[in-house]
Amino acid sequence: MPTPYGSASSDKALNNIKPEIRKAGGYTAPAQGRVVAKLNQNENPYDIPASWKQEILGCMAGLAWGRYPDNQPRTLRERLARRFGVGADQIVLGHGSNQLLYLAFTAAVRPGDRVVLATPTFSLVETIAGHFQARLVPVMKSDDLTIPESRFLKAAAPARLVFLCSPDNPTGLEIRPDFLESVLQGTDGLVLWDEAYGEFGGQSAVPLIAEYPNLIVARTFSKAFGLAGLRIGALIAHPAVAAELSKANIPYNLDLFSIRVAERLLEETEWMEDTVRRIVDEREKLFAALKETGNVDPIPSRANFITFRVPDARTVLRRLEERGVLIRDMTGYPLLGNGLRVTVGTPGENQAFLNALEDCLS
Repeated sequence: MPTPYGSASSDKALNNIKPEIRKAGGYTAPAQGRVVAKLNQNENPYDIPASWKQEILGCMAGLAWGRYPDNQPRTLRERLARRFGVGADQIVLGHGSNQLLYLAFTAAVRPGDRVVLATPTFSLVETIAGHFQARLVPVMKSDDLTIPESRFLKAAAPARLVFLCSPDNPTGLEIRPDFLESVLQGTDGLVLWDEAYGEFGGQSAVPLIAEYPNLIVARTFSKAFGLAGLRIGALIAHPAVAAELSKANIPYNLDLFSIRVAERLLEETEWMEDTVRRIVDEREKLFAALKETGNVDPIPSRANFITFRVPDARTVLRRLEERGVLIRDMTGYPLLGNGLRVTVGTPGENQAFLNALEDCLS
């Protein structure tokens, strides 16, 4: 039963909320509804082995749940450090990479500071910049969705923080490593490089940290490792930068369960690597099928999703939802009018999507 409220107005209370928060739209999760194929959140469609789940649950039963976890989980940091060829003192852990994007802003960005990104890109960054009252400088991408390099370099030079995502969301396109180096050489600001989809593209900027201390790389367990439900992420940075970021981090921001699961998946990465190969193989098949479908213009992707354009995208989206096929509306992004995004699922999910799409377009 709802709590009864008196006649008092909330206006005075709301006046204490920052204007930047009140005018923000906030994150809206995509509708779920009846599901035949859930392909709207760039998740890994494959769950971790059941035997691993039982093993982890057995481990959890032997732990004291009334005690705080390690604030800086040593084993998890060491395993991540080995994976990326860096020191454990370069790893900053967080409750998903989204929380770590907030951390980077908390540590570095003051009101009025210049934050530069190439749009369209991961929309959460624009939201975070607004929360921190940053001076957001979006550089519009070219019609082919590539970054206009000279214009971007000029905008980035005086920035406090530069954000780049590769493979990019929502396009799936990769950014050339030599262009990243040009950005790093041209600015004294921090360059936050998001590799949430890195395993699907195959390239990483982590080795550049040794030469460019202003580079911070964000990674996540939500995509290739299939742990979107647990929220685990990491920033990788120069040891001195990582130490400062850690000061602004939330204490004990990873729970015992998440720590143990991430450690287990890093102990044997073959499962993850196999699922990545399967998803990449399905991505190429799905792209080819979309190319063959009339009135569909897919964008080549190096991530675990494909963005494509169709006539009257919102009507197509609604018709797909009626058939239980859930994909994501991209029409609100610049340069992506009539754009939709589909996550690469299992072969069965992908075929269900293709069948439904063809039916909707006929």
